[in-house]
Amino acid sequence: MFANGNKSFTDISIYLFKNGFTDKYGRQLKIDRLKNALSNKFYIGIIYYGGEYYEGKHKLFISKTLFDQVQKQFKLRERARPNNKHHLSFLGLMKCGECKASITGEMKTKFYKGTQRKAEYIYYGCTKKLKNCLQKPIPEPELELQITKAISDVALPEEWADDWHKWLKGDELQEKQLKEENLQNLDEEIKALDQKLNFLLDSYLDNVIDADIYKKKKNELFEEKLRKQEEITKFQANGSGWLGPFREFIDSAMRCEKIARAKNTNEELAFFAKTVGSDFFLTDRQLFPAYNLGFAELYSGFSSPSLKTLALGKSHSERDTRIELASLPWEGSILPVY
Repeated sequence: MFANGNKSFTDISIYLFKNGFTDKYGRQLKIDRLKNALSNKFYIGIIYYGGEYYEGKHKLFISKTLFDQVQKQFKLRERARPNNKHHLSFLGLMKCGECKASITGEMKTKFYKGTQRKAEYIYYGCTKKLKNCLQKPIPEPELELQITKAISDVALPEEWADDWHKWLKGDELQEKQLKEENLQNLDEEIKALDQKLNFLLDSYLDNVIDADIYKKKKNELFEEKLRKQEEITKFQANGSGWLGPFREFIDSAMRCEKIARAKNTNEELAFFAKTVGSDFFLTDRQLFPAYNLGFAELYSGFSSPSLKTLALGKSHSERDTRIELASLPWEGSILPVY
């Protein structure tokens, strides 16, 4: 549920409470405790005790792949907004385009004498902590429209998505031929790490190295072994490292138009904006997104050679090089939202 990216920590806590999962006093789980549970490696068979990692013998609760997906969403959620007492949805999403300081939000109250009522309005503007720049704040409704458009501008046409999924299936057949070789290499690397761990233990027992050096080196080797095991899990699930991220990119790009049209909360809108863009800059009340790799090509259209190759109908097996659309930040020019 959390790994899908459409549920917050609070949503998960409420769901667990409704289904009978509470603390020992029968209350809803606190967010900090929930975060600890979501990041606990015990559920994938790893035990941390006395400053050392140990490979547990207990049955795995979840797969390493699912655990990694949860950690990815965890990091996105934790890109959070400090001092956000008013729960402003777009806090932490943007920077000032003039001075590169953070964009903050504030809630202003206006009293209407004619109707004897108060109304609250939210504005976002530069903190001006780096210098006294000249940028003026933007009302939240206007900002919401620009963020929505930034997402809509990188929507993948449905007919393209259908073709790309077909090409992926063809490429998967080719990748399977390399899968066994990669798995065998990783297995050999894990055996080599086990030998190093045994040699390290022997050296410690023979008083060749002291306890602190032993623990430090053991943890390093254990972490390396864990990474190799995770690579094996990924290969077993997806083959090479590019097919899964590319499929994820296609699905996310297809969702852009639906997200832009649907009646989402601003929190959901901000969360999905982080999927398509690495940074957003605000200049003269105009939003300038720095799109992630892949989404930047969609925005540019056929000006991208790699995107043009795909649009013309060539699969990976017909191309000299693949395009890898993982979650790498786009380092090209910043693109305005008109």
